Amino acid sequence: MFDSWRDFLELIRWICSTAMGLMMLTFFYDVFLIACGIPKNRKLDSISQGYQVPKTRFAILISARDEEKVIVRLLDSLHNLDYPRELYEVFVIADNCQDRTAAMARAAGAQVYERHDPSKATKGFALSWFFQKTLQGPLQEFDHCVIFDADNLVDKDFLKIMDRHVQSGSRLLVGFRDSTNPGANAIAGANALFWYFQSRFMHQARGRLGLSLTSVSGTGFSFDLDLIRDQGWHTQSLTEDVEFTMQMILRGVKGVYVRQAVFYDEQVTGFKQMMRQRLRWSVGTIQTLRLYGPALWRRSLKVDWRILDSFWFLARIPVMLVATIFYFIVLLIKLTDPLFVPGMLIFDVLGPVLGYLGTVALMAYLVKSEKRSLKTFSAGILAFPILGMVWGGVQIAALFFSDVSWQPIYHGQEVEISSNYD
Repeated sequence: MFDSWRDFLELIRWICSTAMGLMMLTFFYDVFLIACGIPKNRKLDSISQGYQVPKTRFAILISARDEEKVIVRLLDSLHNLDYPRELYEVFVIADNCQDRTAAMARAAGAQVYERHDPSKATKGFALSWFFQKTLQGPLQEFDHCVIFDADNLVDKDFLKIMDRHVQSGSRLLVGFRDSTNPGANAIAGANALFWYFQSRFMHQARGRLGLSLTSVSGTGFSFDLDLIRDQGWHTQSLTEDVEFTMQMILRGVKGVYVRQAVFYDEQVTGFKQMMRQRLRWSVGTIQTLRLYGPALWRRSLKVDWRILDSFWFLARIPVMLVATIFYFIVLLIKLTDPLFVPGMLIFDVLGPVLGYLGTVALMAYLVKSEKRSLKTFSAGILAFPILGMVWGGVQIAALFFSDVSWQPIYHGQEVEISSNYD
């Protein structure tokens, strides 16, 4: 098939160049999004800052499993919202709980629904079960549903600002995720930066470009209940948030990022916990790609940039795997080349070093632009590029998993919200 070994190597080089070229396009697209995410979205900001008489009736939903340590903190923050109390109600799904989550939520004033089905122990199944029971009953009187995780805290203006965007016509909204413990250690700080990065350079950037958000990020999002009123909630993957977002995108519903609607999230501090969490997210994203990738790709062929952007958000993981494999093949070819000299590797070494320094600088800029303390985030800033590579490796590894089991995440850090700021 090949006239010589050199012909074979040339073919490999061509394939490698094609794969790396695709990754370079991805890199430049990411840089483009970062540039678009720097300026504020004045149109959306003006809606957030404008005054409207509150009208939207919100059902606030929390799916909690063994969260007795943190559930009351969240419920207290929800009861103290600056929003008419008659316009919102709090519902808690006590999902396969073995502790006092249900009792403590009831004592704190929430409507509690207890679910026991260990064979379907994911948040997506819990949401489907809850909506099947309530959409034609208690939820009939509500307009929007806001979903939070049990370890969240909510700024008092959250619903007030969301209401303004609902009244302006938005049907799917995502708030700004801040962190309660970014200074706990490098892992917590890097994870907090991850959400800042997503909010600023993915959500805000796409909003300025007229694109939909590619993920509602699991918590702190609100959606029009009429979107699921007839058919209910139906997700199959481990990342019900990404899957729900893709369902909405295919239906023409655009997610909107609301920077001024702030809530707080507790970040994991242990390496093993972080790896389990990231693996679950990555496997869920691959599951969503398998479920919705073909439909998104067919729609993107109609030269719909909005759909293509969503497809690429899911498809970049397998592309990253191919590019990584071929990167090491090219490196091996260089090392086995009779004409190889050590100086030929200068760009292979210099690239990662410049990448690390550039990422550190970007994270420092992000912290200052969000008016947070560099001192608090210093460990996370330095660790972010390294952990980012680890997260990328986890995403690649997720391609070889069909499913992973849920594992509890330890909660209970002391909340020091004010210390995040300069």
